[in-house]
Amino acid sequence: MTLLFIAHDLSMVKYISDRVGVMYLGHLVELTSSASLYSRPLHPYTKALLSAIPIPDPDVEEKRERILLKGELPSPINPPSGCIFHTRCPYAAAVCREKRPVFREVESDHYAACHLHDPAVKHDHFPFAAGAGLT
Repeated sequence: MTLLFIAHDLSMVKYISDRVGVMYLGHLVELTSSASLYSRPLHPYTKALLSAIPIPDPDVEEKRERILLKGELPSPINPPSGCIFHTRCPYAAAVCREKRPVFREVESDHYAACHLHDPAVKHDHFPFAAGAGLT
């Protein structure tokens, strides 16, 4: 049986879904198994969503780093050129503003639409420190 469950609360989705698709402004940005999404998210938007899930341990919750998205929320009626997420992505590079990323299989049965995971894109152009865990 297949059930399409739409939610904004990823803490709940984890327990009822075998596969999870993450959408941003109506575009699929990541698709994989629930286990893979929660253990190794690939898209920056997915990482931001997961960082917003409260942790019931106050000591852990106080010390963890949350990803707060900045920038302009684009209009779904008049979306930006290039990657739909580039106006809010902390890792956006010139290629993100110019070219829409291909939704591709990055790892076995783990799909993402992000230039960070495109082998054809030179990653030295992205504004992030080495070891940021993005590749």
